[in-house]
Amino acid sequence: MDLGELELAVLRAVRNLGSASSGSIYEEVRKSRDVAYTSVTTTLYRLVNKDLIAMRKVSEKKVYYRLKAGRAYKKALASMVDRVVDTFGGAAVSYLVDNPGGIPQAELASLKTQVEKRRSREK
Repeated sequence: MDLGELELAVLRAVRNLGSASSGSIYEEVRKSRDVAYTSVTTTLYRLVNKDLIAMRKVSEKKVYYRLKAGRAYKKALASMVDRVVDTFGGAAVSYLVDNPGGIPQAELASLKTQVEKRRSREK
């Protein structure tokens, strides 16, 4: 599943905000790029259709969006990581392992194990 730049920006905004209204998501996206409100709402609908974002209607005009960390989310993430690894090879994997950011230790250990399994299969 390929995602465009605006889709990634909207996903990042939703991840940063947690559950948020389209207005809040728009303001978050606007911090990093010039974009129209309608483009953000259209992108939100597209991400809902791709099963990456869940939508909760509070009233006719009030809707909240949140990440939907299910199978589609994991598939999109795997696709993005595969694209980076296919493009940059081992350098990408090394960078991800050496610069884990805010990843919890248990998750980092699991990722390192997965990398080692993948490396052993490649040999």
